[in-house]
Amino acid sequence: MLARETREFVGLDSYEYVRIDNAADATDPLVRMHWQLRIKQSYPERWSVLIGDVLTNLRAALDHTLWEAVLTHSGPPAKPQQVQFPIATAADKFRQPTADLAPLVSPKVWELVESVQPFHAGAQAHTAPLEVLRWLSNVDKHRFVHVVGRTLVDLAPVLVGAAVPLEVVEQWRHEGAAADGTVVARLSIRRPPDGVPVDLRPTFAHLPTVQINDNPVEHRSLASAMDAMRDAVLQVLAFTTDLLGLAMPDPESLELGETHEAIAPEYGGHVALLRDGDGALRPIPLDRCNPHDH
Repeated sequence: MLARETREFVGLDSYEYVRIDNAADATDPLVRMHWQLRIKQSYPERWSVLIGDVLTNLRAALDHTLWEAVLTHSGPPAKPQQVQFPIATAADKFRQPTADLAPLVSPKVWELVESVQPFHAGAQAHTAPLEVLRWLSNVDKHRFVHVVGRTLVDLAPVLVGAAVPLEVVEQWRHEGAAADGTVVARLSIRRPPDGVPVDLRPTFAHLPTVQINDNPVEHRSLASAMDAMRDAVLQVLAFTTDLLGLAMPDPESLELGETHEAIAPEYGGHVALLRDGDGALRPIPLDRCNPHDH
């Protein structure tokens, strides 16, 4: 549902860019301009609730998997409240879970649990998918729902065209989080002779983003964060299921029947709308979009 709604939102007239320049000031040898983002429609608050549902289910799936591994190997635990899938960004924080939980599961299962720990990523442990899931899930449960913001995607420089050669003196483009009023690009060109028309074609795009950490503060695109967490959880589920000798679920049993088409992930995703030279809008899936190709 989240993927489909984000895809459909791209087609809405939710924001625009306003150009501000000094073209009328003939005393300045440079024509200076910048573009500001104007948000006409914010991302729906409903997305925050959907994100929370996804996070809760992904985190619970890990805990359910470890619980099943404990029951299979050693039976009902004496301290059931201790049985939750550990996620540690430092090796020393993994020692206590190892002492409490490793004896309850088979060595191969614990080897799998240890192998997927974020601390193996070193300085980038806070960006490991399982750590992102842990942080996001805890924040959603104990602090606040996650608000989806915008991050500017740098697709191409501003194209400048004229009947005579023009000198571009300065060009700057914003990267990162953007909000209403953010200056997303600046351009200065040597002022052309009077009467020479100048064709300017800026190209901007935005992705829905979510904060994934607060120390340090980092953001990721909503699509990439969700996909990474999903894949990491599915990996744990699949390998543990195999180690326990259990049958994989029938994919068809997970379908949603008549409602499937309305919310199916394959009908969702993220697209950028690029304007061609003739003014037509052309959608491009961002997972196949290379910024250096434009």
